[in-house]
Amino acid sequence: MPAIRLLFFATIFLFFLIQPVIGQILLKGVITEAGSNQPVSKASVTIPGTSLGTKTDSVGAFNLLIYQFPKLIYISCVGYKSQQVPIEDSILSILLEPVGPQILNEFNVTSKYYKQYSLNTVSSALRLQTPLINLSQHIQEISQEVIRDQAAFNMTEGISRNVSGVVRQEVSNNLGPYMFMRGGQISSLRNGIDLTPIYRGPVPEDVAIIDRVEFIKGPSLFMSNIGDPAGTFNVVTKQPTGIKRQSVDVMLGNWDFYRVAADLSGVLDKKKRLQYCMNIMGMATNSFVKYDFNRRFLIAPVLKYVLNDRTSITAEYNFQQFRYGLMSPIVMSPDGFGTLPNDFTITEKSLPPYHVTDHTAFLTFSHRFNDQWQVTVRGAMMRNDKEGIYMWVTGVNTADPHILLRNPKYDLDRAVVFSEQAFINGKFHTGSVKHQLLAGIDVNQKKFLADSYISYDTYLDGYGNAQPTYYPLDIQAPQYGTLIPRYHTPGGIRNGNTRQEIAYYSLYVLDELSAFKDKLRLTFGGRFTGICTDNIISGLTTSSADKVFTPRLGISYSILPAFTVYALHDKTIVPQAGITSSGTVIQPLKGRNYEIGFKKNWMAGRWNSTLAFYKIHRTGIMSADPDNSQYRIQVGETRAQGFDIDITGQLFRHLNVVINYAYNDATIERDINKLLIGTPTPMYVKHVQNTWLNYELPLEEENTFSFSLGYQFQGGRGERYATANQQITPDFFRLDAGIGWKCNKININVLVNNLLNKHLIATPWFRGGLYYWVPQASINGRLALSYNF
Repeated sequence: MPAIRLLFFATIFLFFLIQPVIGQILLKGVITEAGSNQPVSKASVTIPGTSLGTKTDSVGAFNLLIYQFPKLIYISCVGYKSQQVPIEDSILSILLEPVGPQILNEFNVTSKYYKQYSLNTVSSALRLQTPLINLSQHIQEISQEVIRDQAAFNMTEGISRNVSGVVRQEVSNNLGPYMFMRGGQISSLRNGIDLTPIYRGPVPEDVAIIDRVEFIKGPSLFMSNIGDPAGTFNVVTKQPTGIKRQSVDVMLGNWDFYRVAADLSGVLDKKKRLQYCMNIMGMATNSFVKYDFNRRFLIAPVLKYVLNDRTSITAEYNFQQFRYGLMSPIVMSPDGFGTLPNDFTITEKSLPPYHVTDHTAFLTFSHRFNDQWQVTVRGAMMRNDKEGIYMWVTGVNTADPHILLRNPKYDLDRAVVFSEQAFINGKFHTGSVKHQLLAGIDVNQKKFLADSYISYDTYLDGYGNAQPTYYPLDIQAPQYGTLIPRYHTPGGIRNGNTRQEIAYYSLYVLDELSAFKDKLRLTFGGRFTGICTDNIISGLTTSSADKVFTPRLGISYSILPAFTVYALHDKTIVPQAGITSSGTVIQPLKGRNYEIGFKKNWMAGRWNSTLAFYKIHRTGIMSADPDNSQYRIQVGETRAQGFDIDITGQLFRHLNVVINYAYNDATIERDINKLLIGTPTPMYVKHVQNTWLNYELPLEEENTFSFSLGYQFQGGRGERYATANQQITPDFFRLDAGIGWKCNKININVLVNNLLNKHLIATPWFRGGLYYWVPQASINGRLALSYNF
């Protein structure tokens, strides 16, 4: 792999230093409001009859790289009269006339050669109004175009490959994406709301409801200080637009994979005030692993009522139902990682499937007082119920290591989350300094009821002690067909062994000050958080209460309109529910982050690049107790430092790319086990490098033909748990390729994953004389067909 790394670094160097300008013209301009001379930001600037276009920045300026001098440009912006402007010079000064209140339809610039890989703004769910390039933080946006080209169907399907340094713990793909970055597990949000349960979740979002995915690297006080300092990902769901849209997506693939999804949206009244969006999905598939399968159903209606041009109310409900064979395809062997066929399993066909139901609901009220001030109030809830049985092996069989001593375990849990938030955005001036103010309150309550890790299949030994009943399996010559008894908790969930609660409230304010014609931006913020936890686990009871203030300081400077440098300092706190085996309460995780970075938009924003350096400290790290997974331990303090780089967008007219690399050095600095000091943190990966290329072949009329090629590489991998003696883990390299065809309303995409048919593994660890890992699929194909009515 040294040659690949050398080629990558050489490519990155050229991308940052060389911008193709031969034969191109730079069209520049400033757009201001007629009468007030105030800059007009986010105005669309397009050249009629072409796919070329851009938007104005916060000072009303735009730059557009073109190949030939146009006669006209078209200007449009919400709240202003659209107009065509004749071009007489390459430097323009344009006035836009404001208009009265109106309801406008969504306007998109499209081209058969242009795919929106690069998103230069953050969603409204992140509460910020600053253009992405001016934010003092590394944030990556993943568009629907990227997800569609990669034929992913939910958050566990490789979406993380599009962001530098993100790796997944693939132990329980049906329960959550479990993403790690910068030495820690990143937090999750949906539509900017914390719906993460105490354990195991949230359920991976299906692409049928995904509008975009946002990865915020490092703490994000503007969203929450409840989360690991590594960062957060936010899934933005599809919302009504008032535009009629009807489409059907069909996927077919190996192992009897079938998936159908429908996407419908439009209006329900003549005044177009009652808007709707409806997504429905059904999926059935077997697996490359024996006796595993998956059946899913999703329905997600959204209604939006537009009271007037300033006020709207939106209600959203998502229902998902799963039925699958394995909670996890984990396998184990005494002979080393990856020494079993990837279809090997320790389960039995006689085990009943896991049953999961998942409900989420949102209610959002938004009101814009004027062009400067806006208030948003949101409420949300999540409830997830799961029940199932799985086989497990806790240690090596000393009599014969190749015969696994399996014992069934029973899981029954219910996770409930209620979340409320209210915030206000405002703009004002103090002299020549412009302010963008964000202030609000977050309230969250999480509950977890469970009867977990139950070894129900037992017998009494000669001393009257309960011992697990074992079902031996020879990994060298496995024989299946054993009948495993079933089990249900008597009296249901309320008679379980676990009851935990976390509740927090948080008050925050964030002010971004802009000066020197908006070239310099300073961000000052603070958040006060109060947290309470209560735990009852197998008769042990603990509770805790914490109050903490976390500050945020950021600075961003525009060296050029499309080139900025920034620095950030932010802190987080993470309430942790759990009990040690001695009955001691688990204390919150606390983290702090230092980061500097560089951002550049190229070719009028068609592609962008971000380079960031970071250093993160964490204290109070929690992990599962290796002697009893029902309890937790706190492993001390860790440090993570490194850098990451992301390049996304249309490099040339027909070529769209996602290229990223991350170097991470994450180690344990303090621990009660002195042997762990200096060792890698859990889920450690030193080098992560991903590339995805999509080339549109120029054809006549409305047809397009595309080729895709991408790979994922992880080098210097550690284990799932911290250990003093790290086992050698093989590097990970997966090559994928695809072809696509688009004509009018039809879009066809064929993708082949693991093209080299490598024997790949994920999430490895060694414990009790056995090597554990999650096998990955062999070479496989997927056909995706989309039809727009």
